[in-house]
Amino acid sequence: MAIFFTFPLVYLISLCFSISVLLLSASPTLVLNLVHSHQIYSLEPPHVSHIKEASVERLEYVKAKATGDIIAHLSPNVPIIPQAFLVNISIGSPPVTQLLHMDTASDLLWLQCRPCINCYAQSLPIFDPSRSYTHRNESCRTSEYSMPSLRFNAKTRSCEYTMRYMDGTGSKGILAKEMLMFNTIYDESSSAALHDVVFGCGHDNYGEPLVGTGILGLGYGEFSLVHRFGTKFSYCFGSLDDPSYPHNVLVLGDDGANILGDTTPLEIYNGFYYVTIEAISVDGIILPIDPWVFNRNHQTGLGGTIIDTGNSLTSLVEEAYKPLKNKIEDVFEGRFTAADVNQDDMFKVECYNGNLERDLVESGFPIVTFHFSDGAELSLDVKSVFMKLSPNVFCLAVTPGNMNSIGATAQQSYNIGYDLEAKKISFERIDCGVLFDY
Repeated sequence: MAIFFTFPLVYLISLCFSISVLLLSASPTLVLNLVHSHQIYSLEPPHVSHIKEASVERLEYVKAKATGDIIAHLSPNVPIIPQAFLVNISIGSPPVTQLLHMDTASDLLWLQCRPCINCYAQSLPIFDPSRSYTHRNESCRTSEYSMPSLRFNAKTRSCEYTMRYMDGTGSKGILAKEMLMFNTIYDESSSAALHDVVFGCGHDNYGEPLVGTGILGLGYGEFSLVHRFGTKFSYCFGSLDDPSYPHNVLVLGDDGANILGDTTPLEIYNGFYYVTIEAISVDGIILPIDPWVFNRNHQTGLGGTIIDTGNSLTSLVEEAYKPLKNKIEDVFEGRFTAADVNQDDMFKVECYNGNLERDLVESGFPIVTFHFSDGAELSLDVKSVFMKLSPNVFCLAVTPGNMNSIGATAQQSYNIGYDLEAKKISFERIDCGVLFDY
């Protein structure tokens, strides 16, 4: 399935790399506008079976990575679900524009490269490393639980990476270094260049196409771009219902990252960012959930709660999901019947007959709050709890799963700041437009 871009967007993307370039210093700060996936992807109504498949595969990836299983499923390919944010970059010399899916639960930046053994269709040019004079191969270095899997090819003298996914999709290619250029928001005509960025040059990419042209991994793993900018980063999402909202932003760098609001301890394990949920409340009433269901097992690596921008949906283990669902249906007071949607018994997204705007937004729905250790909170309004499936059907944006993860829908209208040295994460409900003087 091709990814189609409107002419104005392609023109703006091309224009932004043709004006002025700033070479980033040893301790750089980068402020980037995020592109909503609806700006580039031809919209079609979400289908609950796609929601199910994307969520199951995503959680299987998270579970496998947490336990050190390199055969995982990274499933950022959720074009049917609208909540995805892309970072506009250019790679190589001369630069080739790409749009990468921002993902805090992935470590590697990777994209499609020529020559293609297998490449899915994309409207932006596929990067050809042979045409870039700044491209060079990266040496192999790996650990017991390396993600991606790496292998040195003595014949080609290259380090080959493999991303193997549980549903049969994947990416294989060469681990390399390149120059990246970023369109910054310091002013309307500036770009910033960063040399020797490690990335995966994917020559054999198979399975469903991504939203965008690759992945921008912001996890804590060895190859994460985060480490090039110090120990702090932040991002702010506006309303995910509004693709034209201009202030979605990613900030990389100690001097620029916005660490605002209440903080909670951040645990880093296998590249994931874990937080500790102590309770969940609806309209201020604490739900009957045993706090142990939110804890990570330090022996097996299972459990816990991660922050995951690569997944639209929030997931809770059954012991936490069921009390939340039951409370939500108590609030409904029988007004909405279960919607008959196409899904199997393996995984169930709860959907209801009703008009989201009229029946919940305008009529009002109580706030769902995640209470973290040390007093930080993440408050979910109606559009962070539900998603519109069709004009007369809406579904929970919270699903049951094998571990807890806080997805992009739950993070909208918040600035979220990561201080990796202090091991703290901050949450501040805010209009992203007030963060910077545009």
